[in-house]
Amino acid sequence: MALPGIQPRDGFALREGQRTFLERWAEALQSGERNALGVFVPGYGKTITALASYAVARALGICDRLVVFVPRGNLRDQYADADELAQVFHWLGAPPVSFCSADSDRVFLKNLDTEVVVTTYQYASGERGNEALVEYCRRAKALFVFDEVHHLADDGTWARAIEKFPHAASVALSGTPMRSDNKSLFGVPVTTDAEGFEYYEALHEVGMREAHAEGGILKRVDAHVVDYAVRMVRTDTGEEVEVSLAALRDDPEASRDVDAYLARRKLRFHEVYLDTLLRPAFERFAQKRGALARQMARSGSFSGYRDHQMLVIGMSNAHAAAILDFVRRQFPDVRSARIGQDVPAGERQELLDAYRRGQIDVMVQVDMIGEGTDIKPISVLVKADLVRAVGKTMQQVFRGMRYVPQWPEEANTCDLYAAEDSGVAETLRWIAAEEKLGTKTSKGGQGGGEGATVEPTDHSVWELKSVRQGNSQTLSLEQMPGYRSSADFHREVPQERPRPVAVDMAARERELRQACAELAKELSYAADVSVREVHAAWKRQVRGQAQADASVVELAKKMTWLERSLRAGRLL
Repeated sequence: MALPGIQPRDGFALREGQRTFLERWAEALQSGERNALGVFVPGYGKTITALASYAVARALGICDRLVVFVPRGNLRDQYADADELAQVFHWLGAPPVSFCSADSDRVFLKNLDTEVVVTTYQYASGERGNEALVEYCRRAKALFVFDEVHHLADDGTWARAIEKFPHAASVALSGTPMRSDNKSLFGVPVTTDAEGFEYYEALHEVGMREAHAEGGILKRVDAHVVDYAVRMVRTDTGEEVEVSLAALRDDPEASRDVDAYLARRKLRFHEVYLDTLLRPAFERFAQKRGALARQMARSGSFSGYRDHQMLVIGMSNAHAAAILDFVRRQFPDVRSARIGQDVPAGERQELLDAYRRGQIDVMVQVDMIGEGTDIKPISVLVKADLVRAVGKTMQQVFRGMRYVPQWPEEANTCDLYAAEDSGVAETLRWIAAEEKLGTKTSKGGQGGGEGATVEPTDHSVWELKSVRQGNSQTLSLEQMPGYRSSADFHREVPQERPRPVAVDMAARERELRQACAELAKELSYAADVSVREVHAAWKRQVRGQAQADASVVELAKKMTWLERSLRAGRLL
């Protein structure tokens, strides 16, 4: 069908998933619906989808203004250049518009007649920014676009500020529309089934399988999972045992005192641990850089050429510093650096800008390069943290999955290295199974659960004797069951509109408990305290309540506290 307000120019063509979403968006508006959710993997083109959604709604007379709300980092990386946004409107065949980035009072208050405003959730929540946006929205009929809507909990500070703004319609966009705290998302349509389950129903969803099949969007991913054999000796009897970390993780009840000891002795700082995880990654990195240089030289094509880069994700600032020290000692020819909350903001920004320009080969960081950061040459990832939650892991993996059109096809592969003790293999298998990411919550907002995660004791009779590499395995995230080739994809013609698919969120409470346990371990490293002290500090804040008795909301608060404390490197 013809899309209202869109007549592509200069050879521009919408991707199949973008067109499908926009066709359904036009149908929804014409039938009286005013809110929609679109789910697209990173790199698929949410910016184009956002602007095209406005072109369609404007042509149908629904709105005459556009306000795009983004996390602050996305404003810099995706929406800050008005010329680029104007170019997109030109390609869409839409009339020219005026733009303004509203992230400070000095700019926006002088431009309240601007047709398209891109602002941050943070600015919209501030007193002056909130007042200015209320005034702006009262002057016209605005379409709101909520970028990365999973940040926008219905009862959160940002949502309470935004709900004051009058608007005609809204589009919510995200690559991973799920929240670990089971809270509702602001501005996202909800459907309730006969059993009382609530669904976030996307107009259209483009997952990894569709993106791989379409081609030119995501790199292929090979995940290399390393296990370790740890030899322990009992201080009281002299008994020696050797256990793999995979087995240790799979049997926490039997080995929790060993696990507690390894946590206290900072096993993941161990030279053998770091060498076993990092050396294969650096060897692969060297192979990729050399191969790409030779390929480009043979073809004589150096236009837009940027070599491969590596990203290492640490558990804490101290862990990242130890990794960088190891890298600089073992691989001195590689240009490496580190960014973290303990690095001054100015220096941190300079290092990040140098990394974006390709002047740094390897960056070690802790949650500083996240969603919205588009550094396409990243093609080797080392996941040295303990995060295994699906949404967070997906965002980490996506940092190395952006396709580089200037590279040969065989170079567009991302190699991910992780340790088996992190449990990341199960998460990667879940991602490879290509579950849809729509959200399903139980009635009343309470998730299911299987009791509290077993937490390790604070002491152990075991001493660490040695660490050596165990077995390893490689998982290919492109070799998925039912994978379709690009040719097969384009030959298929759907006979009927597919029903939206959702992921069951009933186990959210269990996932929150697991996430809190993992964050507590990371915080114990960062703050140099025991895991028991971490949990005790939280219990003091909630007047003695145990994690086993905590609700989903209370667990979410604990997770937020743990994350804040981890960023600060101390118990808050």
